[in-house]
Amino acid sequence: MASVITKDAVAQKDRISIDISDMRDEIDTCRTDAAWQELPMSAKIRVLVKERLDLLKREQEQESTAK
Repeated sequence: MASVITKDAVAQKDRISIDISDMRDEIDTCRTDAAWQELPMSAKIRVLVKERLDLLKREQEQESTAK
């Protein structure tokens, strides 16, 4: 019988568990706007990671154009 890979199974591979116990308060309080306070912790972490990745990408682009 052929195995079927479902969309959910693929999504599960992209999920990870991390211990944020030492960062939880810092993540919760790094912004003061009401929208931030309403986001679940997972969304806050995604926003922070995405912003950092975008920043790194811009820095790399600036370095490559400066050469």
